[in-house]
Parts: sequence; structure tokens; C-alpha cells
Amino acid sequence: MMLEKIQLSALYEISKTLSSSIDYGRNINYITNILKSFFGYENVFITIVEPETQELKNFGKQDISYKKGEGITGKVWKHGVPIVVPNIFEEKEFLNKLNRDLKKYKNKKVAFIAVPIKIGNRIIGVLGVDKPYTGKETLNEHTKFLTMVSVLLGQSIELSSKIKEERKRLEEEKAYLKSQIKALMSKTGIEGLVGKSKQILEIVDMIKSVAPTPATVLLTGESGVGKEVFAKAIHYTSPRADKPFIKINCAAIPEDLLESELFGYEKGAFTGAHTSKKGKFELANGGTIFLDEIGDMPLLLQSKLLRVLQEKEVERLGGSKPIKVDVRIIAATNKDLEKMVYEGTFREDLYYRLNVISIHIPPLRERREDIPPLVYYFLEKFNKQYGKNLKISEKLMDIFLRYDWPGNVRQLQNTIERMVILAKGDILTEENLPLDIKKQISDIDKKENISLKTESKILDKIQLPKTVEEIEKEAIIKALEETGYVVKKAAQKLGMTPRQVRYRMEKYNIPLKKKSSRI
Repeated sequence: MMLEKIQLSALYEISKTLSSSIDYGRNINYITNILKSFFGYENVFITIVEPETQELKNFGKQDISYKKGEGITGKVWKHGVPIVVPNIFEEKEFLNKLNRDLKKYKNKKVAFIAVPIKIGNRIIGVLGVDKPYTGKETLNEHTKFLTMVSVLLGQSIELSSKIKEERKRLEEEKAYLKSQIKALMSKTGIEGLVGKSKQILEIVDMIKSVAPTPATVLLTGESGVGKEVFAKAIHYTSPRADKPFIKINCAAIPEDLLESELFGYEKGAFTGAHTSKKGKFELANGGTIFLDEIGDMPLLLQSKLLRVLQEKEVERLGGSKPIKVDVRIIAATNKDLEKMVYEGTFREDLYYRLNVISIHIPPLRERREDIPPLVYYFLEKFNKQYGKNLKISEKLMDIFLRYDWPGNVRQLQNTIERMVILAKGDILTEENLPLDIKKQISDIDKKENISLKTESKILDKIQLPKTVEEIEKEAIIKALEETGYVVKKAAQKLGMTPRQVRYRMEKYNIPLKKKSSRI
């Protein structure tokens, strides 16, 4: 009865140890001490099968190993059953590889009990103990108890192995993701500028040509396309890269403050001007100033900006002495400056001064092939920022590719950040999408369904000439074969939607020869 109480207490302590940590190396050390202190075992040996060498390695003493069938420990591994040696001094096959000091056992009877550690039917190790035998307890009771301990050990080692494998897999995926992003970035050759579309690569070529020169650049494009990213790309690939890059949003600062922000002011220039202050142009001297939303600059300031472009000098508010500046100007706008010039709301001479090199950045909906690399880029960025390791489902990526992104890259970035923050599982799916995007996608699906039904009715009524049908069927089969029977890719080659391709596959009885999760 006393032994049963001790065994229950020991099992409780062992279970508590195993549940508190997945580090089975640490756990084995704790369990060894528990077994010694609770039962007076002289020695506790735990050996684990080494997958590469297929040998039993003694935990903590890697230089000691057993082959299958070698000695008592090796036999337990080979046959998968406990073995009890009542007296190690009388057992010829007892190898004593651990170099026990047998002299101290001279006047004792010491038993050796070894039980297999299993995961299912697979033996992954052996638990062995030296038990001074007094006859008060049967060795059978200790063998049963150690078998229970070995079961707990096996479960702990299995869990630890699975976690290690999962971590390894995730690290490999992370490394692959990084390599993919780097590969995509290497296409542009500019850090932070991600994309692979023809339009973006053409812009990158232009940036590489323009960056070494001092030429003024005008960036145009819808709000959110990333004009600041392109402005930074020009600056950081130019000889001015080690000098300041100063940004100012002309639409975000009130007119009466914008002038002092741009050109600075002298002490006493106005109420509250207790000290002199440098403007953005002086702060950017030697570097680049990025004038975002230039179309919102007031006409009065436009004339002063024109002077900076012509004379390469600024004059602070309340000052009388011009200050020479060496600044490259990059301006950006989402407005039609030519129309504004015609309407008289933007100076014509300033427009032509700014429009030395004009770079138009197309909206995201016109360069959908840039969406996947941007998604992976932002996903890695926010995974790292918020300490997560999320992946993205293929169906969600399909939705990203179909959506028009009216807010362009900025909207895509904000959407992914929101999804990463709120995600509960390990994979981002369509369920994680914001409600407004879900609704818009649902509306697109309804329109496509109506369009398909209408097209189906028309095709049912109209008998196409056989030759036309054959041509269409052959084109679809060819596109499917060239894309490995991935409907989405075949649709892109044919200039159709995946739904339209699926409809024609059914109409012409074209089988999907290779299974694909991307249909």
C-alpha cells in the first residue's frame, strides 16, 4: 500500500513536469531525479534511438551507444518487452557500458530493470534503472510502474518531436517566403520596391536612368499607388542617397503654415516666432525634397516654388537675404495638372518646370500580377511586426487577384495588416476579409453569375458553325495543357474569367486531366 502511494505521488510529479515544458531534455533530467529520490534507484538510464545511425544513444552521454540486440538494453529495444535482471553480478550479458563502480555493490544484490519507450508500436528508446533489491517489494511492481513512466515519456518525446518538425517546416516556409520576396525584389533591384509587372519594371528602368541626374521628377497616379515609395527609390539610388530625404504633404498643412514649413522664418517674422527656424528646403540641402500632393499647393506658394527651381535659393519669412540650396525636387499628385493649368488653378510655368521627367504609376487593378508579391511582402512584414507566422490560403489569394483595390497598394497593405492583427488561426482565409471587401466580392460574383446565365441562354439559342466550336475547343485544351490544367492560369492566357472557361469545358466535355486545388 505504501509503494502504491509513492508511485501515485511520483506519477503526479512526473506528469506535472512533462506538462510544464516541451523540452524533453530538461524533462528527462527532472524525471531521473524524481525516480532516484522517490524509489532510491541507484542509477536511472534513458536511451533514445538515433535516427541517422540507428543506434541507442544514452541521454547525456552520447559516446555510449547500443546496437539492436546488444546487451540487456539492446534486447529490450529489439524485442519491445521489459527485461528484469534480478542480480547484475550473475548475468553474463550484462555489459556495464556505463562503467558503474561495481565494487560498491559488492555486498548488495542489485537488480536491473529495463522497459521499452514506445510511440504506438514503434520503439524509440529504453528506460533502465539499478534497484538495490531488499526483498520488501517485488521487482514486478517496479517494472509495472516504470512501464507507466515510459508511456508518459514516449508521449512527451513524440509531442516534442512533432513541435520540432513543425518549427522546422515553418522555418523552411519562412526561408522560402523570404527567398521568393528577395527574388521578386531582385527583379526591380531596389529595396522596398516590390513588383514584377511589365509596367513596374519599365518604371524601374526609368528610375535607374533618372536617379544619377539632378533632374526634377513628377510622379502621377491615383491615391495609394505608392508614389512616396517610388520617390524614395529615386533618392536612395542616386548620388544623394546619404543626404536627407524630406517629405512634405502640401494638402495636409494649412496655407498660412505651409510657407513657413517650406521656407522657414526669421526671429520676429510673426507673433510667436521667438527664434529663427530652417524650412524643409534648407533641411533637405544636398538631398531630396518630396512635395506630395503638389496639386493642392496655393498659387502664391507656387510662384515661390518656381523661384527655388529657377534660382536654386530660398528666402525665409521675415528675411531679406536669399539662401542658396542644392535640392532635388520630386513632386507627386493624383490630380490632372494639365487640366488645372487650363482652368488657371496651377501655374503653367511651374508645371513645365516640374514636368521635366514624368513617371505615371498605374493603379493596382491594371497590374494584377504585382498583387501576389505585394501580398507576400506585406504578410512577412506584419508577421514579423506582430509576432505571428500566418500563411495565406489560395482561395483568398484568388479573391485578392479579382478585387479592384480602389485604394490601391495602400488599401492592400492596410487590409493585410488588419487581417494579421485580428487573425485567430494559422491561415488567413476569405473569412478574415473586412466586411466591405466581402460585400463587394459578393456583388462581383452575382454579376458574373448573371452574365454567365445570359451567355448560356444566348449560346443555347445560337448554333455556332462547327468550325468555330472546334477552334474554341482546341484553344481551351491547348491553354489547359500549357498551364498544367490550372483553370485560373488557362483563363488568363485566353483572356477569360475562370468561370467562363469552366462553362466551356462543360459545354465541350473537356475533362480536367490533372487535379488542381486552384480551379
